[in-house]
Amino acid sequence: MSQSPSLAEWHDKIAAWQHSGLSMAAWCRCAGESYDRFVYWRNRLQTSAPQPVGKFLPVTGATSALTLECRGVSVYVTTDFDRSLLREILALLREG
Repeated sequence: MSQSPSLAEWHDKIAAWQHSGLSMAAWCRCAGESYDRFVYWRNRLQTSAPQPVGKFLPVTGATSALTLECRGVSVYVTTDFDRSLLREILALLREG
């Protein structure tokens, strides 16, 4: 039987999700975590201090690439990526 993640590990997992840019459900699927357990720990570890409100900013003139990681697979995406190919790759990762 495997040991449950420690409090520090849950802090790390929540931080990883927050920095991933993924929805909680998508991050849980990629990380192989139970969504319900993740929500439980996120709620348990939230501080009473107000959290900053995130917002999306438009990306214009992007000149750098992006690396997407899911289930131990990294996909390096350049600014001139093939959308069709990326959709296929993401679909294969979802199936995995």
